[in-house]
Amino acid sequence: MPDASGSANTRGTSYIVPCPTRFRDRVTRLAARRGASPADLARAVLLLVGADHLARVPDPGEPGPDDREAIELQSGASKGRVLKRKPRIQMRLPAGHSVATLRRALALALQMAEGEAELAVVTASERKAGSEAERARDGLAAENATLRQLIGDLATPVLERGISSRSDALFVLGFPPTAVPDPGTIKRRWRRLAMIYHPDSAFGDHERMSQLNLALSRLTG
Repeated sequence: MPDASGSANTRGTSYIVPCPTRFRDRVTRLAARRGASPADLARAVLLLVGADHLARVPDPGEPGPDDREAIELQSGASKGRVLKRKPRIQMRLPAGHSVATLRRALALALQMAEGEAELAVVTASERKAGSEAERARDGLAAENATLRQLIGDLATPVLERGISSRSDALFVLGFPPTAVPDPGTIKRRWRRLAMIYHPDSAFGDHERMSQLNLALSRLTG
C-alpha cells in the first residue's frame, strides 16, 4: 500500500517508496536516460511481468539507519530548517501496490537495463513444446535410473582384494574361471564393458573400469 502520506484520487495514488540512496540514484539515472520517470519504469514492469515472477525478485529494502538525506524546508513557519529523512522515490500509480512490490519492479527494471535479466515472449505452442520436452527428460531420467539399477544387479562385484590371479581377471570380465578365451574375444568383452563403465559414460564407475583395465592387461599382457 502507499505510504501514509500518499493519497488516492481518480488519477491514481501517490506513493512514497523509501529505499537506499544508491538504489534511488540508479533508478533516477535510468529514468533520465530513457526520458521517463521512475513511475514509468515501475508501470512498464508491472504491466509486463507476472506477480509470481516479480515476487521472486529480491526487494532492495529500506534504507539503513545511517542512510538519510538532508532536506531544507522551503515554506511555512519552519522555512529554512533542515530535516533528515529516509531517501525515497515518489510515484503516482494505480492504487493497490505495496511499497515492496514497487521496489522490486524498479529493481527488475535496473536488472533488465544492465543486462542481468531479460523478458522473453513465449507462445502457447512454445510452452507446450517445452512441457513435452520436460516430460521427455523426466521419462529419460527415470529410464536411466532403471537401467542403472539393472546394470548394478547384473554386474559382477568389484573385487575388494584386487586382481591377483588369472581367475580373478576372468571373473572381472565375466568369463567362467576355467575359460580360455582368445585375445580377440577378451578385447571384445573388455570394449563392451568399457562402453558401460567408462567414467565418461552415463553409468560410469571409476573403480570397476580400473579393474577391467587390470584384467585386460593380465589376460593379454
